[in-house]
Amino acid sequence: MFMMFVWLIVCIAGSVMQGQIDFIRTSLTIALNDSMETITVRSTEGFPNTGIIVIESERIAYSSKDGTHFQGNLARPLLRGADGTEAVAHIVGKQISTVPGAMLNSSASYNIAVMADASGLQAFVTAPLAFFSLLGSFFFLPIQFLGTDLQILTYIWAVIGVGMLAALTMALAGGRRVG
Repeated sequence: MFMMFVWLIVCIAGSVMQGQIDFIRTSLTIALNDSMETITVRSTEGFPNTGIIVIESERIAYSSKDGTHFQGNLARPLLRGADGTEAVAHIVGKQISTVPGAMLNSSASYNIAVMADASGLQAFVTAPLAFFSLLGSFFFLPIQFLGTDLQILTYIWAVIGVGMLAALTMALAGGRRVG
């Protein structure tokens, strides 16, 4: 359990320090009610071109954006209350983030990070790749931000991780054999 905790902390710190996780957050500049087809915000910079945003606990799917607006189009209009959430009115100044960032922030009860997400058909391709990338980061920690002098920690961690994997495999394969 300790190794999982260290891995999680190092991955978050490493991704933030290397610029892979952006601290993206914006806020409403015009109150949002049920009949609006455009969400006006301070800035959409850093958000994906299409995706889902979170305002309080409501998820809203959008299919396009410009500098200060999230919006839909004819083929895919703005979808309020996406993923089974409830569409409600929001006042000026409410914070907006992406789904992974909102989940990370709410689970930590602190505003840590907002990350881009893949949606639709892209998620079918990117989800398995992200899983294998995540699995690889468990064995080779992203600690390049510490500098080359401490790079040996990556190799020590890899040896410990491979040893744990080997021990788990042997334990699952069968214990003692009496013959």
